[in-house]
Amino acid sequence: AIAIWLAVLVAAFVSIGTFVDGTLTTEFYFFNNPESKRADSLLENRLRGPADVNEVIIVRSSIDSGITVDDPSYEEFVTGLRNQVAALGNSFVASVASYYETGDESLVSRDRRTTIVPIVMAGEFKEAESNVKSVIEIVDQANGGDQFEVFITGESTISRDFVEGNQADAEKGEAFGVPIALVILAVLFGALAAAVLPVMLAVTSIIVAFGAVLLIGQVIQVQAFAQNLITMMGLAVGIDYSLFIVSRFREERARGLAKLDAISVAGRTASRAVLFSGLTVVLAVLGVLIVPDRVFFSVGLGMITVVTVAVIASLTLLPAVLSLMGDRVERFKVPLVNRRRASSADSQRGFWYRITYTVMRRPVISLVLAAGLLIAATIPFSTSIPVPRA
Repeated sequence: AIAIWLAVLVAAFVSIGTFVDGTLTTEFYFFNNPESKRADSLLENRLRGPADVNEVIIVRSSIDSGITVDDPSYEEFVTGLRNQVAALGNSFVASVASYYETGDESLVSRDRRTTIVPIVMAGEFKEAESNVKSVIEIVDQANGGDQFEVFITGESTISRDFVEGNQADAEKGEAFGVPIALVILAVLFGALAAAVLPVMLAVTSIIVAFGAVLLIGQVIQVQAFAQNLITMMGLAVGIDYSLFIVSRFREERARGLAKLDAISVAGRTASRAVLFSGLTVVLAVLGVLIVPDRVFFSVGLGMITVVTVAVIASLTLLPAVLSLMGDRVERFKVPLVNRRRASSADSQRGFWYRITYTVMRRPVISLVLAAGLLIAATIPFSTSIPVPRA
């Protein structure tokens, strides 16, 4: 089981390294055919043609230099920059223009220190998102001199920045979330070895789910929000599910069961709870896919994928690791933390025990009450509200 998961992890890393650049997008897209989409299609087919993806390079001379667009050095710099972009070819850039070719004064600022170089990217939005990276590299190389500053903005540039910002946020979330979770689990378990297992399973679920979503993204475009949801849900359910199983395993070992027997009992109880919990989450999130929009589809896809991976890892990888570690899960005790083991008497006290006991004794009545409450909560959303006409 561990060897299979290692192979899956390697495949996930390959998928991430291969497809992470250019797969995620910020483009909004409706899967159905609303009026706005039909109107845009009419404009494209009968009036303006396919919408272009536009970029703008901004060139500005420094105040100290005193150079304006009328100086030969300014013309030489902008023309060289324009030629570099045009040299990328028609597969990258459909057209690129400058003030020195067109003579269009609207491309020059009032103080004549700034000019813009309009660019029309080749292909559709996804292709432009990938190709604009080469244009950005040219701009970065040209920027930073003593006489000129060079910037770029546009649809595909903003999209790339948004995707990269999402990736940075996801990495930051893992950088902060994982250590904090590790500290909390160490205090909860009283042993670092036991605390590492839930974090390991959560990180594994995130990596595998992200690699799987990127593979799916080769067929269906995936919105960048999916990565944030994978990180958030992966840490949440990955830690929670493994926490149930590891806790139950340690309790059964404390009661005197042999290692494999303790794993078996944990499988019949905690692992079964994890399976049903995961199925409940997946069924609930399926409702997000009802909205015919790429953002909602991507969010739902990310959540469903990472929860599914976390459940499978909890039912296969975690028991295998526990069978290898055995009582070594109690290693590296945390100083000043004296965690008392729960007994069967402890588990039969408290508010949640009484709620659970009542539900299990009266399942039909509990189902009717819970379903009735949920149905009542939907009434405000299902009641049609008349919209006044102007």
